[in-house]
Amino acid sequence: MSTYTLSPERSLPLAPAPWTCKATVYVLSFYHSASSTLPLEIVYDPFELNAESFSSEKETGKYIGGLGFAQIVRYSESPVGTYDELAILPGFFSSDGPDGKKRRDSRITGIWVSQEATLMNGRRNWNIPKYATRLHVLLCYVNANLNTVLYRHLARFKFTPLDPSTSSPVKVEVFRADPRSTQPFFSASIHPISYLPAFPMSSTWLSYLGISTYILQPPLPEGDPSEVVVGSEDWKRSNPILKTKRAKMVWIDMKQSDEGRKGVRAAVAQGEGATLLTKHEEVYENWWPGMRRWHLGMILEDAILKLGEPKAIGLTSEHYSLIRLLRSELAAGVRIKRRGQYQPVALFEPGGQSLGASRTHTPLIR
Repeated sequence: MSTYTLSPERSLPLAPAPWTCKATVYVLSFYHSASSTLPLEIVYDPFELNAESFSSEKETGKYIGGLGFAQIVRYSESPVGTYDELAILPGFFSSDGPDGKKRRDSRITGIWVSQEATLMNGRRNWNIPKYATRLHVLLCYVNANLNTVLYRHLARFKFTPLDPSTSSPVKVEVFRADPRSTQPFFSASIHPISYLPAFPMSSTWLSYLGISTYILQPPLPEGDPSEVVVGSEDWKRSNPILKTKRAKMVWIDMKQSDEGRKGVRAAVAQGEGATLLTKHEEVYENWWPGMRRWHLGMILEDAILKLGEPKAIGLTSEHYSLIRLLRSELAAGVRIKRRGQYQPVALFEPGGQSLGASRTHTPLIR
């Protein structure tokens, strides 16, 4: 496996798609109306919230609401090792894609992780906005030479059994990627429904209900260091597949702790994070505006998550108009003149899928 070296003592593995992972997944689903204001300070990390290329409606499309998810994932196996994450998918977005087509796809707007290797690879592979804050610089001696080592604070996860005699129910708390954060910004208590049996489940079944499982991710801003907090110029579309033989229904208590809400107000008063607004007081009662305290959810045990290779969508509408024109000319038997001579042509979309050509055509060497 290739690695990216951060210092003489530290490096991160490069793990290109596709990935196959094993995990325990806690799923909270909710519905949010398009007419309701999207709580930007909850669904986005401040870094992406301040990047118009990722979060502005003008640049990335209109939020149209619908079925949303908050997923807490404990990875036991992945190409970059074990880690925890909280992913927010608030619903669907409608946008005119770079190819001029109207799209209606889900989007991961915010994702908090406990490991740096998945942060880098998630951004690099799928435009998933994994981020960590507060880069610290440590000077140390390596082989008698003074070296600079970069350390980045990651999100912290705490899983506490509510009953000491068993591993469930469990309380999950997620803390911001900031060493000063002593209170969680997200907490949920998971209570399995013991009288209901486990059952198989696959995310692909949602398509039978007319619900798209594709995610379309806008270009990411580049952070520091740019080799880790990777930026991008293309949109990327992928279709994660999650399945298990042991899904269980659970009750999820979304009441946020009074200490956590006081911690947010204290952070606002101290200026900890420009996007922590005072309206969090209402939001943090049950995490999401207007959310009920108790929700039905699921826990997926021994789940398999497949993250395939994304389709990069980087061409402008003008490029696609030209492709359609050339395709029609090819259908009519027209040959393209290049460098003073006629050459057979085949056209390809991003990702290598042929757009069609005569059987006698061969790819044009650029």
